[in-house]
Amino acid sequence: MLAPYVLFHNGQYFSAYATAALSVAGEIPMTSDTRNPMDELPEALLEDAAIWQARLREASPDSADRHRLRAQFNQWLLADTRHRQAFAEMEALWSALEMPMEQLIDEEPSVLPHAVACRSRGHVGIPAKSLAMAACLVLAVFVVLGWQQDWITRWQSDYITAVGEDASIETEDGSAISLNTDSALAMEYNARERRVRLLKGEAWFNVAASDKRPFIVSTRAGVVKVTGTQFNLRLDGDSAIVSLDEGRVELQVPDKAHATHVILTPGQQAVLGADRISAPAPFDRTAVTAWLRGQFVFYNTPLAEVVDTLNRHRPGRILITSRELNSLKVSGIFSTDDPDAALELIASTLPIQQTRLPGDLVLIR
Repeated sequence: MLAPYVLFHNGQYFSAYATAALSVAGEIPMTSDTRNPMDELPEALLEDAAIWQARLREASPDSADRHRLRAQFNQWLLADTRHRQAFAEMEALWSALEMPMEQLIDEEPSVLPHAVACRSRGHVGIPAKSLAMAACLVLAVFVVLGWQQDWITRWQSDYITAVGEDASIETEDGSAISLNTDSALAMEYNARERRVRLLKGEAWFNVAASDKRPFIVSTRAGVVKVTGTQFNLRLDGDSAIVSLDEGRVELQVPDKAHATHVILTPGQQAVLGADRISAPAPFDRTAVTAWLRGQFVFYNTPLAEVVDTLNRHRPGRILITSRELNSLKVSGIFSTDDPDAALELIASTLPIQQTRLPGDLVLIR
């Protein structure tokens, strides 16, 4: 693993994150006094902070572009109190990794496995070199946080799929559940109800109507109550997206004052999250159910959303290094069997460039 090796290579503990990394490597125990403060920071926020580090470092001093970039950075920093914490953690990591990484890459490339040497297979210019370092930071964060979160999920779940895998589940009541890539759920059936917890990822539910016990799917964002129906449920950060194909479902989120309820009818979709439920709205069934057919279906979909989808189907990480690219629109149908081929085709039709790094890291610029 990149972070534990490099941080321990210098024999120093550079930050709370370094302590967490070394704990994963088995060097020191993880206790309440050595807990990782980044556990409470969203992964997307840490990724943004790492990319800001790279963009600020590669900007030419005293240029108009740098002044404009600094103004944009200050706006980002003030937008959320957690941004400053995330940036400080990435800054500490960058300082810890930068010199050892340069020495290891330039002087002793054989010391590290090729997957963590953070050197492109092709030529990487000076700006891309900073972005490659940012990618290494993000990889380190995701390795440690992913490891910490995954063992908890595995311990809680009855069914789990790895990246690139899916699964079909037949339950004791005759219901059928399809589990998408990198997903996990737990079954909690009893005499009064049929309860399922979706712990991560996405699932399609075809609920048997012959069993009169209520069928309840719970998530960290809220609850879906059904009888006999078909619907898709996808977790997206702290939200859950419910798309109803047949039947009827009741959505519920706990509120400090009262419980909020929304009823969906076929063809409607709503989002559970932040103690509220969005207004029901129509959805594109072809796109939502595409994964059941082994497809990605995009129609004027922002590139950032496309990348999020591809990241769920491949190892490593795809990073968009400029916010200006996030809103580029993508349309097309691609196979989930080869997300990298989909990315190649998308890159050939959009004004973007790719830098591929070991460890299945891809920078989009």
